[in-house]
Amino acid sequence: MSTEPHTTMQMPSPDFGFVRDGPYADANDTDNPFRSPTEDRMPDVELPRPHQAQLARHVSLLRDKNLSFNVTRDAIASTAESVPDMVVENCVPVFEVGYWMNFGNFSSVRQQHEQYKNHVRTLSVWNLPVESAYGADVAACLSLGWPNATHVSLEYSTWEPEPNKYSISWHKILCESEAFPRLVDYRVWQMLPARLEVFSVHKFKTVQERNQATDIIAQVPDLLAPTPAVQQFYEHRCRYLEHVVMSMDSMNKAETYTKYKYLTLILATPVMAPRTLTIVNCRLKHVRAILNCIDRNALGLPTTQLQYQPGKLELGKGLQHLHLKMTSLYDELTGLPVSAARLPDLTSLIIEHSPALDNSLQDGEKFGQLWELRWSSMKRLQLPFFSDQHAALVVKFMPNLEILSIMPAAGFEAGDEYPDALSASTVIKLATQLQMLRHLEVRSMLRFKIKKPVNLGDQITLALKKPPLSSRPDVKLFAAPCIHMDFVSVVKLLTHLPGVEQLELQLPDPYAIPPSAPGKSPMPQSPVEPRTQAVAHNLEGRTWAEEKVKFSEAFADKPHPLQSMIVTGYHPDLHSAAVSEFLGLFPDLESLAFTAINREDHANIDQLAGVLTALNPELEVAIV
Repeated sequence: MSTEPHTTMQMPSPDFGFVRDGPYADANDTDNPFRSPTEDRMPDVELPRPHQAQLARHVSLLRDKNLSFNVTRDAIASTAESVPDMVVENCVPVFEVGYWMNFGNFSSVRQQHEQYKNHVRTLSVWNLPVESAYGADVAACLSLGWPNATHVSLEYSTWEPEPNKYSISWHKILCESEAFPRLVDYRVWQMLPARLEVFSVHKFKTVQERNQATDIIAQVPDLLAPTPAVQQFYEHRCRYLEHVVMSMDSMNKAETYTKYKYLTLILATPVMAPRTLTIVNCRLKHVRAILNCIDRNALGLPTTQLQYQPGKLELGKGLQHLHLKMTSLYDELTGLPVSAARLPDLTSLIIEHSPALDNSLQDGEKFGQLWELRWSSMKRLQLPFFSDQHAALVVKFMPNLEILSIMPAAGFEAGDEYPDALSASTVIKLATQLQMLRHLEVRSMLRFKIKKPVNLGDQITLALKKPPLSSRPDVKLFAAPCIHMDFVSVVKLLTHLPGVEQLELQLPDPYAIPPSAPGKSPMPQSPVEPRTQAVAHNLEGRTWAEEKVKFSEAFADKPHPLQSMIVTGYHPDLHSAAVSEFLGLFPDLESLAFTAINREDHANIDQLAGVLTALNPELEVAIV
């Protein structure tokens, strides 16, 4: 692509539909289960200037904010029509069929296809005009052939999970014809059932897996007695369905039956068996209803060797990733009915929770059946909140965790509606006692039952002195942006985590009131007494001179591998000589970023960045 100056415009993302994946995803986004198994980014394609400009004209209709073009100002200016300045960087050419159908008709699509078919990497079939014969137009568009397209997205509306004759033909064109020789995956968004299905052409990697799918398909008529069209529906999903996203909101009776039937077939039979299931806008009553539907065999499925027996706990064979976006986690009936007995093969469980004002957990933090049995396969866990009582449960029931994230909903980091405490010692315990842990991210603020001020630096130091503690070189990321830490706390922590490459922390509050002796007021008694005498501790910590020597000696032979640090907040002591001493302990440090900086402190950080980069030209200092 051209390297001439350009501008950038952020594209809007849909409320529900596309999921970040493949060549559009951040290379560091390891948490995303929808990443493409192929290379992260397709090579750039050099397009003639007129083609660049014409492609850019329909970027505004894209629904994925990560889809992009690289278009120069000169290329835009060279077109006859006025084209707004718009560039979304670092991606691949996308052809939006809906734009050209609205611009002209199918002949317009055919004309543009002749020009761009060898350059298009993603084909988006959305926003077709309502007067078009939708199914026939989509089939005709796909049949044109797109030799270099790797990703396709389709949208259509139907009440039923079974397809019509057109959608069956779409699947055949995509997977069984020569129209898409480089296809990696495609996704189908059904608007009325609010369901997104992602199909992977390479779902099965071995001959054994393909043979098992063939055996399952052969038994489908005995289990479901489908029509020929529905048989093709199940056959295609058995071979190619990889991910499912289902929204449970705004359900009438027809939608309820459709969604529960679909989820029952996913969880109670191996017919479709996606590896990833995401349920959005989910309540506990939805989860209970799905499980009751399966246990009572509400669909009337005949008992065959293909179906899990009604009343049997074990479900979801083949399901590896479960993502629940909950609007409630506890009600008067039960807690969350998700257990290792139900889903024994899960390797990843993500629970999100957005508590409402009338949905506080007054009876304590309830995760229902989560801690009833040992999860032997669980590698990744993300929870919306955490407390001291959960630490021992995680260590006991999920000993093989590699990724643990505590991610509250935005605005609920303080967790005031959760009555149980979360202390710094619990965070330290998780980092040092989970033997397989590689990634620990705690974005929740600490909660204390006591009301007096707490010196967090001292609490972390105390926690690190308590046995049993051992060195944990496997931990590569430690992110605690809501926990105040001084330099002493950081070096003590990194002594026990000698493999950490990415660190995120919050600076001490420079105006915190220190703990006081019983019967004494911590506040200044005289109106003229300076406020600075009430500072809990400075940025260096109380034993900084001793600890930096110990840390230097511990890593004298092999420097600590810390490469990236993100610091939340600002502290006046950042301009002291101790900062350069602290950073000097990490010779491999490449980037230092500051976040949550007030506008008045930006100039101070800019000044600090100039000093630090003068001392170390290779260090990149930024404000996020």
